[in-house]
Amino acid sequence: AALGRRRIHAPAGSAAITRPIPPGIAVTDLHPSRMPSGHPLEWRLFYRLVLPRLVRRAAAGITPTEATRRDVIEAFGIPPERVFVTRYGVDEHFVASTLRDRSTSPAAPRIVFPGPPIGRKNLDLVLRVMASAPEGSALSTAELEITGAAEADYPTYRAQIAETHLADRVRWLGRLPTEDLPRLYAGADLLVYPSFLEGFGFPPLEAMAAGTPVVASNASCLPEVLDEAAILVDPSDDAGFAAAVESVLRDPAVRHHLVSSGTARARMYTWQRCAEMVAAIYRVAAPRLSNTA
Repeated sequence: AALGRRRIHAPAGSAAITRPIPPGIAVTDLHPSRMPSGHPLEWRLFYRLVLPRLVRRAAAGITPTEATRRDVIEAFGIPPERVFVTRYGVDEHFVASTLRDRSTSPAAPRIVFPGPPIGRKNLDLVLRVMASAPEGSALSTAELEITGAAEADYPTYRAQIAETHLADRVRWLGRLPTEDLPRLYAGADLLVYPSFLEGFGFPPLEAMAAGTPVVASNASCLPEVLDEAAILVDPSDDAGFAAAVESVLRDPAVRHHLVSSGTARARMYTWQRCAEMVAAIYRVAAPRLSNTA
């Protein structure tokens, strides 16, 4: 989109290299270059060969978190004063009009693992703690729902789930329409997000907006985005992750705290505020950026 007469904002991390006007370019993450497993070849090539050129010639780089901003500065050698942070927003249709009663601990808890289980998403951790959960624990009866992927596309996980006797407790939901996600999140007892690397982390914030507790990783940008509104655990710590999940599923006081702090946290992230921050960046940087066109 054109900003004024001489400025171009590229919100999706891509722009024409040959345009005479250097764009402002938004870079959400560097996953295809830092943890390429699960990303198509064309995206890996784009991030390795094209994106560095785009960012280096951009009038301004925009990232959703300070963690991603640091990654962009380090990876591409961009002067820090040319890279800015604008927090993304949570779509309003995730915001619950009424919150579900979570005072009773569920007998067969529903846990949602959002998105395809590519390497950095760390589904292995979730499966390990479910398979090793002691009898009588909430995790030993929990059911796991995986979104964004079909079982047939991940034969390694299908075999692992069968070998660990979890097949009757794991459901692959496939790619769901966006409009179905608020109901899915609100109906779950917990959303887990033990990712090793994220640029922002939409699913946990969206679950918070829907009034669902979250246990997430303490890695990458997630502490910055989620703060104390989720239980954050080392993504390599099986025992710590299992204890965090158990506390949410067993303790109504823990759930109440996470729902209350989570809904408040999610309300801080709006697309209106994001747009205002982007506009403010261009206004503040306009005198310097005009010299780059």
